[in-house]
Amino acid sequence: MESELERLRKKVENFPSASAYNRLAELVRLGGDNPGAEQVCRRCIKEFPRNGQAYVILAEIELANGRKDEAIKNLLTAVERDNRSYAAHRMLADHYIEIARPPQALQHLRQILTFKINDPAVLKKIEQITGKPPTASVIRQVTGGSNAVVPGRPAEPTPLANKIIPAADGLAGLCAEAGVRGALIADEKGRVVSSKRLSPEQEDILAALAGEIAKAAEQSLTAVGQERLSMWTIVAEQGQVLSFKREQSFSVVILAEPGVRPAMLEIRARQALIDLGTG
Repeated sequence: MESELERLRKKVENFPSASAYNRLAELVRLGGDNPGAEQVCRRCIKEFPRNGQAYVILAEIELANGRKDEAIKNLLTAVERDNRSYAAHRMLADHYIEIARPPQALQHLRQILTFKINDPAVLKKIEQITGKPPTASVIRQVTGGSNAVVPGRPAEPTPLANKIIPAADGLAGLCAEAGVRGALIADEKGRVVSSKRLSPEQEDILAALAGEIAKAAEQSLTAVGQERLSMWTIVAEQGQVLSFKREQSFSVVILAEPGVRPAMLEIRARQALIDLGTG
């Protein structure tokens, strides 16, 4: 395990990714170093704020150390940042069952069904709470109905949250363009809605980058009385990142070769947003 620890330590220093941080935190914790694992999680959160698993690992450590209030706070943050965090929703559901608050437990269990339909463990847990198995109509309502509400948090409008869209449908034309390595659609908080030809690590970095640039640009442009940012490009020797918006909430982020010109990519990007129903 020591060689794997060293490999991961070098990886998060030189080529950081949320998955590498999470794996490192798990191994450090497995070795009995809970403070070290917490430190790794907090570094991950700082660099990849939408990564829910780091909050889950923190919560597990806190629960083991009797810091339950801190653990629940981190689990609520996990589902706020990443509403597809299966572990966080399950742990919160168990917590609300334990303190006899079944409606809140059901909210988290039903939210899981919006991205993991017919999960046997979740369906069984719902049956234990309600006394009867969820019917097919209830499951359809959950997976295609209104936005989920996280207990203690305000509801957020997320038009695509409950709509499973194959990445190929909206991004295939864009990724077929010469010089395009991959692309994704992200919301304003840096969460991936759809992706094609990108690794999970690339998704994390590009979506977070888009969210941070959009936030900084909005503040700067508002200060000088200008309209919102509709596109930006970062060019480096070995490639470039381009981002296009059709509306305020969603961006297409493209990883491309250095010499690719943005004109045709902009047309494809805006069409991908239209195809995905974001505007």
